[in-house]
Amino acid sequence: MMKLMTLAALATLALAPAAQAQEGVRVSLVGKSSAQIHADIVAAAKKVCAKAVTGESLLLDAYGRCMKGSVSSALGQLGSADVARLEAMRLAQR
Repeated sequence: MMKLMTLAALATLALAPAAQAQEGVRVSLVGKSSAQIHADIVAAAKKVCAKAVTGESLLLDAYGRCMKGSVSSALGQLGSADVARLEAMRLAQR
């Protein structure tokens, strides 16, 4: 498994100014459970997306799209079925 992962907010490219679109947050995976990794990915996406959607007229819609895209991108990079299952459960609870 990877020891360190960068959550790149690829989904925010259309939403964010060029300077913010290049931002990312590193998520350490060392010694963490699937639940901890999932929580860290969601927290990192929140941090990136909060900055990326500043000034959007439809803030909640833009934030939701950013979160979905960012978390999906991170899960794709990670490739863990356990963490993906946790995300599916989180979305189902909404």
